[in-house]
Amino acid sequence: MDYLNHLNDSIDQDDSDGYLALKKVRGTTRFFLRRKDGRCTYLKREEVLRFAQKSYLRELRKVAKKEKTQLEKCILILDSKKDGISDINEVYQTLPEPLKPFIVPLSLSDEDYAKRWQEGNLVVKRKRIHAEDDYHKFKTIRGDYVGSKSEAIIADRLLANNIPYHYEVAFTPEAEPDSSRPVFDAYGRLVGFEAIGFDPFDRDTLHPDFYVLNKRTRKAYFWEHLGRLSDPKYCTDNLNRLVRMIDAGFTIGEEILITHEDAHSPLRLESIDEIIGKYLK
Repeated sequence: MDYLNHLNDSIDQDDSDGYLALKKVRGTTRFFLRRKDGRCTYLKREEVLRFAQKSYLRELRKVAKKEKTQLEKCILILDSKKDGISDINEVYQTLPEPLKPFIVPLSLSDEDYAKRWQEGNLVVKRKRIHAEDDYHKFKTIRGDYVGSKSEAIIADRLLANNIPYHYEVAFTPEAEPDSSRPVFDAYGRLVGFEAIGFDPFDRDTLHPDFYVLNKRTRKAYFWEHLGRLSDPKYCTDNLNRLVRMIDAGFTIGEEILITHEDAHSPLRLESIDEIIGKYLK
C-alpha cells in the first residue's frame, strides 16, 4: 500500500503538452504528439523518449490508483467483524486458554510462535543454567545466571527488545537432534533429545552463549560473545569451536552472530543494538 501511495503522489500528472500517439505510415510506426485541441505534431526519435516515459507513468498511475482502491475495499472487508473473524491467525488466539495446550495450530501469530519457541525448543538446554554456580555468577533481569557481565548485558538488551533467547543450549554441530527421542534427567525433567553422535553432557558438546529468535522471520541464530580476546588460549579454543560450526555448514553472519571484546576494547552497547537491529527485528 505504501508503494502504491508513493506512485500516486510522485508521478507528475501534468499532461498539458499532450499525449503520445502511434500511427502506421506506409508500414512504419510513426510517433506523434496529440494535443488537447486534436492537432497532431510529428515527433523525431530523440523527442519520443520524454513523451514515451510520460505515457508509461500516466498509465502506471492510473492502474496504481485502481489497485489501491481495490486493496482498500479488501482491507475493509477483512477488518470487519460483522461476520466473525476473517484472519486465520486469529482462530487459535480466540480459543479458550484451557483448550490451547491440546491443539497444534496450523498457523501461529509471531507472538504465539515466539512463546512456543521460548517454552520448548528442540535444541537442548544445558543443566542448571538458571541457577547460580561457580561459573554462572551474574544474574540477568530475566533471572538467569550467566558467565560474565557482558553476557548479562547482552541478555538484558535482548529482553529489553523483546527478543526470545535461550542461554547456553547444548549443541553438537555435526548432529541433528531427534525430537522423537527425548532424554530425561534423574528428576524426570527433559534435558535433551537423542541423536547419533550427540550427548548433551559430553565434553565435546558445545554451549553457544545465546540461541536467539527473530520473531518476524522465525529464523534462529547462535550468538557467541568472545569476551577474552587478549587470552591466546581462549582465542584458540573459541576458534576451534567456530571452525567446527563452520565445517558443519553454519556461516558467520547467516546462522552465527558474534560480539567481542578484549582488555583494551570493552563491549559497546552500540554493537549489541546494531546486531539486534540488523538480524533480530
